[in-house]
Amino acid sequence: MKLSKEQFVKHVNHYEQMLNQENEILNVLGGICEWAPSNWINSFYDLFSEMCELEENPAFGTSLDWFCFDTDFGKYDNIIKLKEEDDGAISEIKIDSAAALYDYLVTYEIPSYEKEN
Repeated sequence: MKLSKEQFVKHVNHYEQMLNQENEILNVLGGICEWAPSNWINSFYDLFSEMCELEENPAFGTSLDWFCFDTDFGKYDNIIKLKEEDDGAISEIKIDSAAALYDYLVTYEIPSYEKEN
């Protein structure tokens, strides 16, 4: 992860704002159309996602993809279930904000050597 928690939260929130503004503009225009801002927004997300350096699951993408697109930035179905290795218990983690996602990532997904650097 090349971003601090503050930077990560700022960029997730900025990306969400960009998508919301794009949707408002498209609604005013009367539907979906091709236009340059969509490409810029997608490029922003691609760069931001690369800065996070998350492992990608070929079938599901990254946890950032899940948070932004599957949960609508933590609004829906925002629970991650983890199986504890030592006793097999299942714990649930609610990821309802960019800050909660960052905490989850640095605790469970980012290798420990990266946390130390």
